[in-house]
Amino acid sequence: MNLEAIFTDRNELAEIRVGDAVFATGVGDLWTAEFRSVPGAEAPGSLTIGAGDAATTSKAESADGALTLFYAGIPLGGGGKVDAEVHIGKRPDGSQAWSLSFPRIPQGWRLASTSFPRLSRVMRDGEGDALLPAGDHGARLHKARRAAPQPDVVPYPAFTPMVSAFFIGKTGLYLAAEDPDARLKSFRIEGEQNVSFETPVEDGANGPGYPTVLAPLKGDWWEAARRYRAFALRQKWAARGPIRNNPSYPRRFCEIPLWINIHAHPKEAEEIRLRVKAAFPDFPTGIHWHLWQHSGHDENYPEYFPAQPGTADVIARAKADNQEMLPYANGRLWSVPTAGYLMAERHAVQNRDGSRVTEKYAPSTPELAVMCPFCGAWQRVVQNFTGRILDELGAGSLFLDQIGAAPGVPCHDASHGHPTGGGAWWYDGYDAMLAPIHAKANARGAFVTTEGAAEFCLGMVDGYMQLTMRTPEDVPFHNAVYSGFTTCFGSPENLDDDDRSFRALQARELLWGNELGWFLPEILDRPSKCEILRSLCAFRQANLDALAYGTLLDELRFDGDAPHSTYGWLGRRQNFMLFTDEWALTPTHHAELPDLLGTWWRTADGETALLVANLSDEERTVRYRVFGADRTATLALAPHELRRVAP
Repeated sequence: MNLEAIFTDRNELAEIRVGDAVFATGVGDLWTAEFRSVPGAEAPGSLTIGAGDAATTSKAESADGALTLFYAGIPLGGGGKVDAEVHIGKRPDGSQAWSLSFPRIPQGWRLASTSFPRLSRVMRDGEGDALLPAGDHGARLHKARRAAPQPDVVPYPAFTPMVSAFFIGKTGLYLAAEDPDARLKSFRIEGEQNVSFETPVEDGANGPGYPTVLAPLKGDWWEAARRYRAFALRQKWAARGPIRNNPSYPRRFCEIPLWINIHAHPKEAEEIRLRVKAAFPDFPTGIHWHLWQHSGHDENYPEYFPAQPGTADVIARAKADNQEMLPYANGRLWSVPTAGYLMAERHAVQNRDGSRVTEKYAPSTPELAVMCPFCGAWQRVVQNFTGRILDELGAGSLFLDQIGAAPGVPCHDASHGHPTGGGAWWYDGYDAMLAPIHAKANARGAFVTTEGAAEFCLGMVDGYMQLTMRTPEDVPFHNAVYSGFTTCFGSPENLDDDDRSFRALQARELLWGNELGWFLPEILDRPSKCEILRSLCAFRQANLDALAYGTLLDELRFDGDAPHSTYGWLGRRQNFMLFTDEWALTPTHHAELPDLLGTWWRTADGETALLVANLSDEERTVRYRVFGADRTATLALAPHELRRVAP
């Protein structure tokens, strides 16, 4: 399928054609850029320019079909002028790589940030479906998407890949920042599907430093995932390869089917873990443990020690009972009121004005400084307390909060040793921090986790805790790209959902490849939900060759109409992060799912398997299309049955 970008005489993007479908029909600046004067310059300050500010424009096409757009004579302050170039390289597969550069930046100015490419009105309101980046699962599919009231800005590095796709019928336009260096950036969508990539650039750069790839698609969002997987698994963060080929990967981590989340001191933690063992005696369970340290949550970071008396004993007894106590720590923040921060402040991320970047999560907790991951001093602090968790507590696992989920932040402190502003140093810093931690943990069979399924952490940790509450728009984009290379745990759900809706959401998560749970201990007071979880977890344990070690290929596709049902998911407690007992619910999400929900997997041995669940209270029979074969088959399942079907 052909992709063609059409430009006006002024090098404005007029439209993009993919087959017979037309995208990006709004006309506007193809790029904008912020320039800042260097200290002591004659024209101090900042200035934002755009493609429309060029005095003259021209274009040239090379023999291989590549197109270069020239924008000349754009005025900056002090009499300086800058030129810009957009290069559109064409690839044999029909995709295009778009890049922006400013080859000659006048003395006294530096490039601070870019917005490129800027695609206006990718689709008209309600015209098509939009696959947009979203936390944890990687993306959400918005059917017949219309303009949102507020812009959505998705940062990176964080738990969202920089990829999207837009579909008019079965024809799609793929748009991704295929950046092998994982630079700081964000994806922005606003209005009638106006999209752009916003990039803070490092000092001395003449452009964003990575290409944006546009490609034609035929089908649905799975095609976008397959295309991105082909790129992503060739990158440095995937260099360790699949779990099945990695002898150092701690297999017991990807074979835990259920997780509980607790805030408790050792005596209460021991009581809870014994209740968990009694409720789920037939398989290993994980318990994410907050408050093992001497102080409260979001207090006295990173001064976790001394541990609460009895912490090591609880961990040892849990190991004997085939349970994993996962101690909480934060790999990103330092509590400002601590005495240690007086010495550490210079290692915190610095704003352009010289102040330090701080955050506050609740009125009762102190201000927290965001530490620069590139600073060796901060790296050594994290390496020290994680080493003590392994050595002094005997832990078999580590959790470092926020590294995967919280976005990268431009830092303007030149004394840290990285280029000021944006760039790839955020990735490089965390890689340097986590490499010795990861090696030490894996050498003793322990595993390392973080919050948020962030692709840039793939080679730094063994897996991810997923916190975001689920919605009907979720699709398993992350697992379609990275299944078999990492492990994700968590299927958060409001426990006041009725059992029918609970079963549907948890079965969906299971079939997508996630370890279930991260439930508060109150799940133990819901016997019917515990019974549902026992059934789902038993199915996972019987299919680890797919769900722990395999590749997610596709969803079950029906031949003709299939029965559907509607489920109500209450959404999260507004104060969920405070872990209190008060209830303040977000609006209910109404999800329509097929009564037979299934996913196709390629197992570690190369077999293809269909894993399917009957969500309904009745027997269901459907005809479905066999993945990879030009034929259909018939499937009948009893109420609530889970089954593995060979093609």
